[in-house]
Amino acid sequence: MRTRNFALIAAALLLVSGCGHTEKKQARTAGHRLAAGTKAGAKAGARARTAPAPPQRPPAQRRIDCDRLKCVALTFDDGPGPYTNGLLDVLKKDGVRATFFVLGQNARSFPAMVRREVMEGHEVGDHSWDHPQLTGLSAAAVKSQIQRTQDAITRASGGVKPTIMRPPYGATNRRVGQTIGMPLILWSVDTEDWRYLNTARDTRVGIKEPKPGGVILFHDIHKPSVKAIPAVIEGLKKRGFTFVTVSELFEGRQLKPGQTYSERMAPKPASPAPVTASPPPSGSPAGPAPSPSKSRPQQAEGH
Repeated sequence: MRTRNFALIAAALLLVSGCGHTEKKQARTAGHRLAAGTKAGAKAGARARTAPAPPQRPPAQRRIDCDRLKCVALTFDDGPGPYTNGLLDVLKKDGVRATFFVLGQNARSFPAMVRREVMEGHEVGDHSWDHPQLTGLSAAAVKSQIQRTQDAITRASGGVKPTIMRPPYGATNRRVGQTIGMPLILWSVDTEDWRYLNTARDTRVGIKEPKPGGVILFHDIHKPSVKAIPAVIEGLKKRGFTFVTVSELFEGRQLKPGQTYSERMAPKPASPAPVTASPPPSGSPAGPAPSPSKSRPQQAEGH
């Protein structure tokens, strides 16, 4: 009897011990599942944070009637450079769009700036790879200068390929134009900012010289030029100008590949239709003029 009771007690103790072990094992298993779930959630969250954002698109080109408005295009050559971001800050603050003629080697070195130019509504044009005088190069070398720059800008901008080109020094000819195969944009106002490096002079020229339909040349690689832009924008706004990109300036005009353009010319006014009148009757007050021999001599004009 005593032996039987001992066996029952031992079995009970073994059952209690087994249940405790099972609970601990279940708890550990649940903990592992919870940890695994937490890790999976953390990984999912990390993937969400590091997943690429949906592709952004640059703002659309605006439709601005530059035959009615006093339009002007600010253009900047040779960048991007160390002062380009500051210039972009100014343009963004003042709500101004401009055109940047970019060197391919700088687009490769500063791709984020090219991307910002495009995403903030500015136009980016081709300005050759490293600024040679294209008229002194072979057709193959010219083509290489353009193609390398097109590729660098397209990569940096996220897929935007330039459709306009500015030849360095404005130097072009028929052979170069045909090789480039894009409209060539020159300028109507050359501030010569690269020569003088003088903010006051850049400001004065930039405000006083532009005319409606004009294209103004600055360089965003020079600090004095960039420092002049806030005052230039203010001064031209006071003169009633609307700031546009080059393509907006020439909206409605067909720009031909290889041809040069320096400004948007005002449309010619329509000629009035000729008025045909019947001759007055003879002998009336408005009748035929007297014969030359009887008319009064004309006085010579002073010089």
